[in-house]
Amino acid sequence: MGKSLARGFWVVAIGGLMVLGLVLWGGPVYGRYQTRANEANKIQVNELLIQQTEQLVQVERQKAQIRIVDAEGIAKSQQIINATLTDRYLQHEAIQAQEQMANSPNHTTIYIPSGNNGIPLVKTVDEPVQPQEKSK
Repeated sequence: MGKSLARGFWVVAIGGLMVLGLVLWGGPVYGRYQTRANEANKIQVNELLIQQTEQLVQVERQKAQIRIVDAEGIAKSQQIINATLTDRYLQHEAIQAQEQMANSPNHTTIYIPSGNNGIPLVKTVDEPVQPQEKSK
């Protein structure tokens, strides 16, 4: 029984060394695998960032196109208004605005038409500059 126990011990010891050797041999392999996996993940992350940036560029282009279409619409409406805008219509609008101001409880100044086409002249008058006294 003593020989079989010693023999069993050596079998277990050799088996343990073999397992330890496989683990130690597999360590660097696992490290290389993990390094490759990390690099592959970095590539995928970079590809996602590139796609995200391309989408942002596309969104900004669409926003620019919207602003262009909006500006074209404003320009077109201004052309239509300018084509039908007359001095008489402007005079009518000025009179309407003056009537609204005259009827307003918060407004005490009434503008009297005196310029061309009955539009009020508005001018600010600068105060004359007083010379400063020299101190002794």
